[in-house]
Amino acid sequence: MQDDSIAKIKQAIEQGKPLIIRVYALLPKTEEELNTVVTGILLKYQRTDLLGAVYTSVKELAMNGAKANIKRILFQEKGIHIDNEEEYQKGMASFKDSLTEEFINIYAQKAHDKNLYVDVKFDYNPDRLIVEVTNNSPLTPKEDERIREKFKHGLKYDSIADFYMEMADNTEGAGMGITLIMMLLKAEGIDPHLFTIQSDYQEKTVAKLEFPLSESYKTSREKFMEQ
Repeated sequence: MQDDSIAKIKQAIEQGKPLIIRVYALLPKTEEELNTVVTGILLKYQRTDLLGAVYTSVKELAMNGAKANIKRILFQEKGIHIDNEEEYQKGMASFKDSLTEEFINIYAQKAHDKNLYVDVKFDYNPDRLIVEVTNNSPLTPKEDERIREKFKHGLKYDSIADFYMEMADNTEGAGMGITLIMMLLKAEGIDPHLFTIQSDYQEKTVAKLEFPLSESYKTSREKFMEQ
């Protein structure tokens, strides 16, 4: 089955078709599928120089989305109110302490049973690669506020080294995933504003990454600024 899914991915890329990989947890099979998609698209357009930045960013967003779903299930089971700051912090500490391989496998199955998933969509052509990571769990306004702060914080840094130096003593990580993606984009000369996360607060959360593949491509942000 795994070989069959990889073959189907390669065939879809040859035909230029958009691809969606459904994720419940970042298991080895899922990582292989994501790597096959990213490598195949960048090989197709001779942009393997972006492989590290694209794959790491996609993997980080898929993992974060899956963790968000697992966190919600755990909070429900423990009766933790996500909008109560004190309860949330205690819940997060419990969640981080629980993150073993066995725990992830168990809760990936629970996420599957509850139809809580992350869809990673790849839309591509010779000019650009757009990746949308959709989680069918919405953010709460408080979570959204935390994410905005992480984006704002991430813009302050010019390199991963600067970030790690300042955050070395921070036990929470302080949005390291978001900052990592922003640093990877900057390192490739890509505007970090081409990375966004939005939620409708009701049904879903969507993280979007836009990777220019040709020099002539005008990004969505550039088009907006020209209006």
